[in-house]
Amino acid sequence: MISNRSAIFGTTTLFVIICLLVLRDTSRLDNSLSSSPDASIKIHTAQEGHPTLSGFTSAFFKDYNTRKLKGNARIYNETLGFEKIFVVSLPERSDKRDAFSLQARLSNLDFVMVDGVNGAEVSAKALPYTMNLKAGQVGCWRAEMNIIQEMVASNIQSAMIFEDDADWDVGLRAQMAELARGARWLSGKETEDGHPRSPYGDDWDLLWVGHCSTRPRSGDNRRWVIPKDPTVTPPDHRREFEKPSMEKWETGPNADNQTRLVFVPEWGSCTAAYALSLRGAQKMLYRQSLMPFNNPIDDGMGHMCGGGVAEGIPFNCIAPFPAIVGVSRPAGGANRASDIEDRPQDDNVDISSHSEGLVFPVRQNIDRLLRQEMEFVSEFPDVTGAKLHLANITSARGHGEYLD
Repeated sequence: MISNRSAIFGTTTLFVIICLLVLRDTSRLDNSLSSSPDASIKIHTAQEGHPTLSGFTSAFFKDYNTRKLKGNARIYNETLGFEKIFVVSLPERSDKRDAFSLQARLSNLDFVMVDGVNGAEVSAKALPYTMNLKAGQVGCWRAEMNIIQEMVASNIQSAMIFEDDADWDVGLRAQMAELARGARWLSGKETEDGHPRSPYGDDWDLLWVGHCSTRPRSGDNRRWVIPKDPTVTPPDHRREFEKPSMEKWETGPNADNQTRLVFVPEWGSCTAAYALSLRGAQKMLYRQSLMPFNNPIDDGMGHMCGGGVAEGIPFNCIAPFPAIVGVSRPAGGANRASDIEDRPQDDNVDISSHSEGLVFPVRQNIDRLLRQEMEFVSEFPDVTGAKLHLANITSARGHGEYLD
């Protein structure tokens, strides 16, 4: 009996000690995500256990660690600080679902898979007045409207929406933490006690993290500047047809081609990934479903960022440049990439997958993640070196600037 009591006492004591250590790490992480320009995020080393890209120690305790995070540290939970993550995917594209599921699990992300929509099957009676788009565009619009409708109907306060070909950097959470700091700085609005309800602030409708082009709002001279960021794609490899001027940071004696900006956009294109607040979802549903509307969903979002929803109803957008979320392209012909339109099969066949708009993409580092390594291969070794440690990948810290 005494032996059993001793064993129980010892086990209980060990559990209490572990819980105290976990709470200490959680408190440190919350403090590290403060608005201080020199705040640092603790990235645990391989000796402490693989962080599964979450910033915590052992996968054994990951549920306890991340689901109970508070404040700004919620960015490091399984939904990046949002209430939900949704992924749009056609049921027949099991290949894309396979890839996204693996990428997300290796990144410690929880998500809800939502079936894409065949636009040809959407009733003409259900289309907004004036809509006359191709079937693929209608399907894309309706699939994402279904998610937005669910947000509104279920009172979901915020959600990130991914397309199934999305890819992201192994340092995603550190990037999102900087985006959050920039969004809070740009909004300038927090709750009365100084702590926003969302780690991204409380005055945004759309966070456009996965665009393919964007431009800042004319007359807004505020920029959240993140210098020396290894996850920034080199200028010669950027494919955006609209982008902010980077001359101030990429020219002169202190030129830095690894600068990322966060700003208020007046337009954007493509929807590899974006986040909506509940307020933003309500505005999207009103503008793109209840009012006359005849644009692809991303064009509609871009116009809303620049011109609002209707008189007296603004649409507050935040965007990074370069984008944080890119896309992955599977091995094979180019016609495998798009589900919005069928592209003709050609002789250009990729023998392996590749990712666009990213430097250390998860998709191209899956083997290293499976081996629980801490160094990851770069798409641009001439700029960053062939490999870089996660601690260096996530080292960039931003600050606010005003253009002259």
